[in-house]
Amino acid sequence: MPGDEMEELRGEIVALETALAAAFGEIAVLRAAVEGGGSAAALRSMEGMAAQLEGSVLRGVVGAEALGRPEAAAGFERRMEQIAHALRNAIAFRDR
Repeated sequence: MPGDEMEELRGEIVALETALAAAFGEIAVLRAAVEGGGSAAALRSMEGMAAQLEGSVLRGVVGAEALGRPEAAAGFERRMEQIAHALRNAIAFRDR
């Protein structure tokens, strides 16, 4: 596999790891809401996780580009777009 493709795959791996971390965080927030602490505590937790996820995405893209790995950044962005699309579809399916 050529080096550019390997870098793109590395970027996709980081994107998937980021999405997985966000999913585990969301599960933790939902459990906290179910077990107590109220909606205000759950909302604060979700907002904190959203800020962390945003920072993680930014670090992933900027870090890859700063290291001269534009293919990794491209792979990261592409995978994050696929994840966002899948989440939008899941939400649309759930609402029906």
